[in-house]
Amino acid sequence: MSLSEREEERALERRIDLQGWLLAAGFLCAYALVNASTLLMDADRRGTALPPAQPFVEELSSVAVLIALFPLVAAFVRRVPIAIESWLRAVALHALASIAFSAAHVAGMVLLRKLLFLLLSEEPYTFFQEPLLDLVYEYRKDAITYATFVLVLQLLRQLAEHRREIAAARADARQTGRVTLKSGGRTIWIDARTFDWAEAAGNYVEVRAAGRSHLARIGLAALEAQLREAGLDVVRIHRSFLVNRGSLQEVRPLGDGDFQVKTKDGAILRGSRRYRRNLEA
Repeated sequence: MSLSEREEERALERRIDLQGWLLAAGFLCAYALVNASTLLMDADRRGTALPPAQPFVEELSSVAVLIALFPLVAAFVRRVPIAIESWLRAVALHALASIAFSAAHVAGMVLLRKLLFLLLSEEPYTFFQEPLLDLVYEYRKDAITYATFVLVLQLLRQLAEHRREIAAARADARQTGRVTLKSGGRTIWIDARTFDWAEAAGNYVEVRAAGRSHLARIGLAALEAQLREAGLDVVRIHRSFLVNRGSLQEVRPLGDGDFQVKTKDGAILRGSRRYRRNLEA
């Protein structure tokens, strides 16, 4: 890997970490505020005296420590990614890391609460009334939080990799005139000039090119972008159909305002009136 590629990889990791941190911070702060307000409302319904600031101090102090620990979790995920070939080892290491994460969270949370109670309350904050039960109770919640952090980072990384693959495929199409398709575990390259039409099929697209059909895991919009980068004049005739304008042989109007097209390979495809103007462009 060259120096520029390493720098690009580090920049990508920093973006992923920042995105994950912002998502975690936003969600945790919202969750803490809802929890605190719920505690106040429940206390009011029961007629129990509860200092208005107390639930906010308790909830937000916990969240502040979790947000501060997120970069450490992100750094560990970079060191120990959960990959198919080594998932068992990775899960075991992350299970151990979750214990350290919980210990750091509890220690930081208790310290912060003690300081805040000292400033805002006449009574000191006490936590370890039943140490073993308290720690087990906290670990159950912290383990879920840790796993959520890891999952968010993994998903963001997969999304970033997917975007990078799309960008690379478009660049390759622009340079070579070929289209990159993922089919099962295979990667298929087709000459864009041989493309006839494509139909969306759920998360897949059936691509017809050079007299053959390929079922590829790609969106119709992403396929259209690649074909245009390769210099092909393609046209959307329906939300589910994309056609090479050069493959069109006949356009026939239907009674309901929709239309029908026939391609060089003999396919009859239905077009939507919403896309009729694309054929006139």
